[in-house]
Amino acid sequence: MFRKMLSLFAVVLVAATLVTPSAYASSKGDQVVSIAKQYIGTPYKYGGTTPSGFDCSGFMVYVFNKVGISLPRTSLDQSKVGTAVSKSNLQSGDIVYFSNTYKAGVSHSGIYVGDGYFVHAASSGVKKTSINDPYYWGPKYTGARRVIEGEVKEEPLPTLPKGQYHDVPKDYWAYQSITYLSSQDIINGYDQSLFKPNNSITRAEVATMLTEAFDLPIKDGKSIAPDVPENHWAKEAINASMEAGFFKGYPDNTFRPNEEITRSEIASLFSGAFKLAKVGAATTFVDVPKSFWAYEPIQNIATNGIAGGYSDNTYRPKNNATRAEFSVFLHRAMNK
Repeated sequence: MFRKMLSLFAVVLVAATLVTPSAYASSKGDQVVSIAKQYIGTPYKYGGTTPSGFDCSGFMVYVFNKVGISLPRTSLDQSKVGTAVSKSNLQSGDIVYFSNTYKAGVSHSGIYVGDGYFVHAASSGVKKTSINDPYYWGPKYTGARRVIEGEVKEEPLPTLPKGQYHDVPKDYWAYQSITYLSSQDIINGYDQSLFKPNNSITRAEVATMLTEAFDLPIKDGKSIAPDVPENHWAKEAINASMEAGFFKGYPDNTFRPNEEITRSEIASLFSGAFKLAKVGAATTFVDVPKSFWAYEPIQNIATNGIAGGYSDNTYRPKNNATRAEFSVFLHRAMNK
């Protein structure tokens, strides 16, 4: 039984003037981040400098050129431009660089996009990754540079009533789900009443939301997963969700709390947590063959109306789920 029953859904919305996105996304740093994210999924190409394929430094040159900033061609030279920035003072649009990836010294660069993540052209293509990733990028992080200086800071946005966000207007496709889950304290926003609906969502955040949705018991105790520190903000929720059988962890027993969750992983997770089974005829997605590991779970959530595909008849199983997508999936699943 869910802690929050959707049949009791009666949220009173207080009228408020919504601030247009340009009020908080007009800085050059935010423009760089927005441009960079548009190319997530672009393939890697050694020496590539165009959307047909990028290498890491070529991606940087291309994106910054879009806002009128010229960068040198190599990661090593990019690590010398602008002014040095401490890791604790990173801002959106800063250059972050890494050493000892494919050769000694500075050999990789990316664009910091906030919340501990950067977008970069990795060997698997342009993607968003945690700068603190303990398995690879975290230990190789070397420093950051700021080439966007002297911008006028926007005035702080006004605080909105609970469940309302400046970047989730009433006509936004996921508005109802985000508003409901927020009003029930299942999902939270960020400072200045922002939700950041297009941000990816991590395994730790998902564990926390499922713990709230199912009202799982929270207990003191040591972390079950060896890679979840005892002082991790979501340790109790991660333990609860693992004990409930929602998450089984990886073969090496790790949980990887900061790893972003994909659409196929959500299908598998929801199939077990909500005990879903396929309803009626199968839904055909051109990028999900029957041999795909999550074929059955994807059928389960698709035929139950929890998640659909895209206009090109794809499901995009390897795409990271956004906060907005996950909100809609969870809202629908709770209402089944």
